[in-house]
Amino acid sequence: MHIELLKPHTHAGQRRDVGERLDLADASARWLIAQGTAKAAIPATDSKPARRDATSGVSTTAATQGD
Repeated sequence: MHIELLKPHTHAGQRRDVGERLDLADASARWLIAQGTAKAAIPATDSKPARRDATSGVSTTAATQGD
């Protein structure tokens, strides 16, 4: 299960900061969520289509300007 830390936490002997994402066994992830230390997170992906779409489009500002 993927989680995002809401509080600092030590995991496997390493200090982890708020906002870090971890992939843990379901039982461990659910325990951290129940403690208020983490929340469920969607796994990060390499592709970011929204950003690509926003920057690859042609600007329409010039086409909509009047005389």
